Amino acid sequence: MIRKWLAKINYGLGIAIAFCLLLAFFFLLMRPSDIAISDKPPPKSTLPKSAFLQAKEAYETIGPPFLNLQFAPMSMQLPDLKRYLLYYGRNGRPDATQENALLHFSFTGNKSVSSVMPGEPLYILYDRKLNPPQYVFSPGNIETSLWMEATAQGNEALVNVSMQGETGDIIQHPESNARFTITEKEYVRFGSAGWELGKNRVDATILARQKARWFGPDVFLARHGGKEYASLVGKQRIDFGEGDEIYSVFVGLNDSLVWENSRWKLVKPGSDSLGKPLLLVKKIEDRLMNLELWDPEGKGKVVLNLLKATEPTQQVNILHSFKFVGARTRTQFVFEIDKERMLLSPKDWLLMTPKGWMKLTTPKEIDDYVERRLVGPLFVFDAVDRSEDRLVLKGTLFNASRTDMQPIDIVLQQSGPVGAGQQKGGQEKGRKPPNKVPVQMDDEDDFEPFDDDDEDFNPDDDY
Repeated sequence: MIRKWLAKINYGLGIAIAFCLLLAFFFLLMRPSDIAISDKPPPKSTLPKSAFLQAKEAYETIGPPFLNLQFAPMSMQLPDLKRYLLYYGRNGRPDATQENALLHFSFTGNKSVSSVMPGEPLYILYDRKLNPPQYVFSPGNIETSLWMEATAQGNEALVNVSMQGETGDIIQHPESNARFTITEKEYVRFGSAGWELGKNRVDATILARQKARWFGPDVFLARHGGKEYASLVGKQRIDFGEGDEIYSVFVGLNDSLVWENSRWKLVKPGSDSLGKPLLLVKKIEDRLMNLELWDPEGKGKVVLNLLKATEPTQQVNILHSFKFVGARTRTQFVFEIDKERMLLSPKDWLLMTPKGWMKLTTPKEIDDYVERRLVGPLFVFDAVDRSEDRLVLKGTLFNASRTDMQPIDIVLQQSGPVGAGQQKGGQEKGRKPPNKVPVQMDDEDDFEPFDDDDEDFNPDDDY
């Protein structure tokens, strides 16, 4: 039954659709091909009469209006920055003065800190891209329409806020937002907001990673440095680096070092130190040196401690290592050292290396030793003198760190090891001092023995 009804409905719809198509085709055939355009203006039309339109007399009888509309253009006001602004104090570096002490500011929720000179503008913008949107300082302090100027007053900062309006006028109202003070807050560095010194991140271990070693006063330079190193006498030597990159600095209490060209450099606090990392020596004790490391803008410091280096005891017995062979002239003496013969004269320097004793002869070798690129015990041949009717080679032995020296006396004799001689203060036993310095002549040597009684030979001469 239902199927029959559905079939009838389908037939009826098909007939209706066919009729509509025929009707549309008929109207299409009956539509004229040309449409006439009239040159006459369209007929005038009148608006419908309002049902609320009254006579003029009726409106005149109405009293004053109950409400009046007044136009008030929008006015710009300063934002309330004191709710978000943080003050971290001024530059506390020892080289900062009242005129160049930077003031440090930040906004709540922002780890970056911006610094500004007192009285100079610090530009601000509202960053809507942040989540949540917030006030930030303009990158590179690029000029914006909103800025602040600050001065320090004790542990507070007096802040003046200004804004430029659309017409170019300066907006400074309301007064409570244009001028206010904020109290200094202690600055704490965040882990991601640290700073670097060369290739090293700054923390309490920075000196260890820079291979810093404190040895104390350099007795070698004090004795042989001359006028060039006279200012370093009594200063504490700190070595940085190792190998060919090693260098030394000499500091005293309250001395300052700046980081420049990938190394520390001693400077006087002032124009030469501003804007550079500053290392200040605060305390020097027997075994401990206390220092402060300031960042370039004086936002904060890191307290550092440096222990005095201890040199392992190394026995260097000159008396058993040097065997006197003979004298070539009054100022040239032949010794057998490490089974090799070596000609020595006063003022010669001999450095102990892993391969044995090496005589420093070239300017480069001497400079390398002075600048700590060559390290080891050093024996300096000072002079030849007479002691108890004997000729004695007087020298000085410096330890590898050059923090200690030991006077050495070597009796110039031919037979037996030189160990039969004496160190400073000692005395040879069981042997009568000879009147002459005997020399053994070898076929391959061309030595000229001399008599210490010779009238031309004076042991008091400057050798």
